Amino acid sequence: MDNPNDNIPENGEESGLKGAQSLNRNQLDLLKKLAAIGSDLWGGMPSAAYQKEETPDKPAREKQEQPELKKKKENHIENTIRNLWKTADETVDWTDALAHSMPTDGLTGKRLWGFYHKMAEKVLSGDLNAYTEVLKTSNPLGELTGFANGINMRAPAAERLESTFVCKDELMKENRKLYLAAMGLRIARDLLACLPADEVKVTAEHDGKEVFSATYPRHKLLHQNFAFIDPIKLAEDLGAEFK
Repeated sequence: MDNPNDNIPENGEESGLKGAQSLNRNQLDLLKKLAAIGSDLWGGMPSAAYQKEETPDKPAREKQEQPELKKKKENHIENTIRNLWKTADETVDWTDALAHSMPTDGLTGKRLWGFYHKMAEKVLSGDLNAYTEVLKTSNPLGELTGFANGINMRAPAAERLESTFVCKDELMKENRKLYLAAMGLRIARDLLACLPADEVKVTAEHDGKEVFSATYPRHKLLHQNFAFIDPIKLAEDLGAEFK
């Protein structure tokens, strides 16, 4: 006579299956497989088959997203170029810096103001070495490095500052004139805010050739509403050369 316990599972894994005691071992094995498939479809981690089907699609989705991200980046740069000249550094009051050893404008840090206070007398006397040291320390064109392949600045005379920037290819392809004029005006504004010169000459180079040159006198920029000014027209009015 068969042992009545032969059809009962040896462990408790199948104890929750309906009618488990009335099933033989082959039937229990089949139910186990069905239960595993059910778990594969409705719960737990996806099966290896599903993972393999999803993997090839991932690079394709990433490739589809890349042009959109590139377009967003280009649009951001374009929008920035359209507003580049509207803001500028705060003007350094060298007379105030000479008279006070601590910041009075509420904007300049103590360390930088201390440097201004130290250099003020020489700057106000037109010392070109002091001009050069101020340009190197304060780096007034630092925010523009992302818009050019290189920018330099110098002080050939106490009344005149000069800057040359190397154009980025991608920014020259669309709205070339706006890019050149926007950079020219922003550079002029930042340099005139940094030192008490009378004018700034800005030159742009592309593929080893000069493509833009303009001189911005301080008195021409006074009382201008830069939120509404056209940088191209201003450059042309100042005799700028677009090549």
